Amino acid sequence: MRYAIAQSMSQTSHFEIPARFSFRPFSARWQIGTVEVVGWWEKPKYAGALAIGLPMVKPLKELPEHEQVTVRIGVPDESTAGMLGGLYGLGLNPSHTVEMFRADIPTDILAPHESRKTSPDISGRTFSVLTCSKPEFKTLFPQSGPGDVVKNAWAMRDEFLNLDGTDSADPFDWIWSLRQFLNRWGLWSYGLGFHVGLGSEMPGFAVAFPYLLRQKHEEYRKALESKNARKWLRTAPPLSFRTMDAFPYFLVERFYCEDAIHATITIDHLAERQFGICKRHDCRKLFEHTTRQRRLYCSPECAHLANIRKLRAERRKARSR
Repeated sequence: MRYAIAQSMSQTSHFEIPARFSFRPFSARWQIGTVEVVGWWEKPKYAGALAIGLPMVKPLKELPEHEQVTVRIGVPDESTAGMLGGLYGLGLNPSHTVEMFRADIPTDILAPHESRKTSPDISGRTFSVLTCSKPEFKTLFPQSGPGDVVKNAWAMRDEFLNLDGTDSADPFDWIWSLRQFLNRWGLWSYGLGFHVGLGSEMPGFAVAFPYLLRQKHEEYRKALESKNARKWLRTAPPLSFRTMDAFPYFLVERFYCEDAIHATITIDHLAERQFGICKRHDCRKLFEHTTRQRRLYCSPECAHLANIRKLRAERRKARSR
């Protein structure tokens, strides 16, 4: 890829930096687990205690008490690793009590208006998550590195943005599709998805939240549309180069799916690639405009089917008159 930069001095000039993009994801095996809400978080009396498991280790006194809850997570082992383990995880699998931000909990489980005062007892509410157990997650600073195989981040992004189950009435359709996706592509993001206090044993797994990834799914689809290019580029994380010893000397490297998707969207907007969403209501596939003529449908098949449906609807309307 080539990364174009505008530099302001006495006059504005543009130049291109040749760079290589590398996506080397971590290996991961994801299962469907169950989270049960235990209650509102009780901040420890010892103000110097630390929260471990967040992207950074932070003092617990800095974490907002009213924005956290205590939960119990059932993590499937190999004997209960299928759908059954997800549905009945707390009864069949080892469970771990940890702290979680309420923003990570689905709003139909814990509504935004609820608080310790209005809803003192929130115990017993359950929802499903994806869990990934890895030995290195048992240590404060995991030592394992990413995989050695460079994978196609654009193929990963396209697969995520066109996953089945996003519009299904059964939430497990989305969870199951997401699990298969992450088992092919690795860890979604940095961080465990929960935290424990200093002195507590690290439980050895990470969590991904299906309902939050569903929101990301729609956010990324909208971000790729050409009308949103300026907004995305003004707020997106920087690409952050590192140097190499050989040509092209600059490397953009990503290890997590979320970071890789962010980078590919930025690169595509910088390259002024154009995308659209198929207008067929039961397709809605994201596709690239390869010509100046804007297409409404992702394929000739979708366009043909949409035209047939339109003609049939017009005929039914004419007969009803």
